Amino acid sequence: MASFTRFTNCHLIDNGQLYEYTDLYVNNKTNKISHPPADSSLITITVDVHGNILAPGFLDIQNNGIYGLNFSNLNANSTPQDVAAFDKFYKDAMTKYLSTGVTATCPTVTSNFPEVYEKVLPFYKKSRLSTQTDSLGAHIEGPFINLKKKGCHPVETFVDAKEGEAKLYHIYGESNLIDNVCILTAAPEIPGVLDLIPLVKSKNIVFSLGHTMADYKTGIRAVECGASMITHLYNAMPQPHHRDAGVVGLINSPELGEENTPYFGLIVDGVHVDPSMVNLAYRSNPDKCVLVTDAMHLIGLPDGTYKWDDQYIVKTGDRLYLKGTKTLAGAATTLPQCVRNLIKWSNITLPEAVKTVTNNAAVSVGLEHQKGFLNVGCDADLVVLDRDGYIQKVYKLGREIQSSDINLSNEKNPKVMAVL
Repeated sequence: MASFTRFTNCHLIDNGQLYEYTDLYVNNKTNKISHPPADSSLITITVDVHGNILAPGFLDIQNNGIYGLNFSNLNANSTPQDVAAFDKFYKDAMTKYLSTGVTATCPTVTSNFPEVYEKVLPFYKKSRLSTQTDSLGAHIEGPFINLKKKGCHPVETFVDAKEGEAKLYHIYGESNLIDNVCILTAAPEIPGVLDLIPLVKSKNIVFSLGHTMADYKTGIRAVECGASMITHLYNAMPQPHHRDAGVVGLINSPELGEENTPYFGLIVDGVHVDPSMVNLAYRSNPDKCVLVTDAMHLIGLPDGTYKWDDQYIVKTGDRLYLKGTKTLAGAATTLPQCVRNLIKWSNITLPEAVKTVTNNAAVSVGLEHQKGFLNVGCDADLVVLDRDGYIQKVYKLGREIQSSDINLSNEKNPKVMAVL
């Protein structure tokens, strides 16, 4: 017979709302959120949240690496020993990342050669673990992208899709693509890419527009073919003009309507996107906004210059640039900090901001019945937040994890306090 855990003396955040003094129940056998048991004697564990806030665990759908681990860091020359070391490093990094409140992520592999995908993608098969941040499946960003919007992607890996399905499987591997991938980012103007969107969608993979020079009309065509997301809005795409909206115009398109408007990733670190433009995008379509870290493996490491493949990245605080250039090379800001930034810059409540990294993120990748909500049947992946939006504890499938999201300032944020 199942036993249950009761979380009490707490306020719940879900659906962008605050549900005051509402208990939450977890089935200890399935580690899923449940209805209250008919027999109260089955409640074997009671967790007093001490008036804090309980929310779904955060989801980070674009993340290039963490705690020194580059998610793309295997290749054709990697030995079995290298693969074993990578496996150990991966598990350790994902264990550490859980302490930030991110209970599931899409490990992101930037543009690469087929042998790299062959080696790394099996690690990112969808998981359900109590000891580390889960993988939702890989986010493969490239190599079907535009040279003019390459960012820090290695151009020698770029390809077109003129050979159609055969090319797609040659690059990623058919079984790897189907079994281990959640999101595929490509530029729709690259020859052959538009025709591949329905195939990608048929494999239950989200097709996202990114690293692109596509105009608005091409973006519309891509959405009509099945694209449902935009990768890191504003970055690596033409900037919007009032007579030429570009891909950015898709987030509030009268032609598409609310149902077909794509979700959009937004890096709210104050480096990739100016706060005023964050606010503009969020307020254009709050229900489709998904905060992402776009973190590089340097997150959590000291400042300095680090080698990355054949390039060098300079880390100064949360700013990462290719050495000797002004080219951004990912981010180093945690997802909880991005949430707090959005609260401040868009003048919204904590529940509204949390929705962008829980509900919106889950729906964007079709996992709303498993993660990102406090609904019955969802995994008991939870975070305890204080009134300032800092994570106090993490619960992974009901298992308590200590938080590393420490409030180093005693200053109170009145906009966050207002939710209570």
